[in-house]
Amino acid sequence: MNLAEFLIPGRRKRRRNLELSIDGVTEIARARAGELDSRGAALWNMLCDASRETLRQLLIKNDDDLLDWGLKKHIKRVDDLNLLIFFWWMLLYQLVLFKTRGLEGYDPSEDAVPLHDLSRSFVTAELARLGKGVGPPASWADDWDRQFPLESAMSMYNSIYNLLGLSGDLTIRIQHVSHFTTITEKAYDRLRP
Repeated sequence: MNLAEFLIPGRRKRRRNLELSIDGVTEIARARAGELDSRGAALWNMLCDASRETLRQLLIKNDDDLLDWGLKKHIKRVDDLNLLIFFWWMLLYQLVLFKTRGLEGYDPSEDAVPLHDLSRSFVTAELARLGKGVGPPASWADDWDRQFPLESAMSMYNSIYNLLGLSGDLTIRIQHVSHFTTITEKAYDRLRP
């Protein structure tokens, strides 16, 4: 236990509950894999796991100190709705990586469409379950599917900060996004379904 957890009652419990929520939303998303063929299901599960890992590092504990957006001290602002949206955005970001970096045995121009459709039906169903809408929420940008990872990360960073009501220093934001993009691209290149 670090000193902050000792001095701030409930902080450790909040982190643990948020980690369980991240795992929960991931499992709900992974359960949708049966709607795809076996190849698509394997890729979907890989993208879900990568999204979970990225969120865990941004919100709970990062394995690489450079993968940090300064969100850990604001986790009490992350409710179920925000977490669902963040997870969906991470799925979309993983689709951006898939479309720009590819993956052996897959054709991004064909295989990305059913994955995107499944991500939309997943988030729409979960929003309805939460009583928060009848369709998918907005992504971080209207043209997210035509963006490259760096611009996607910058737009997503800004959208997450806006959604949580946070403001940030431009220089720090650029550093955070640059490191995030490099680390997530490297992590993606190591993943295989």
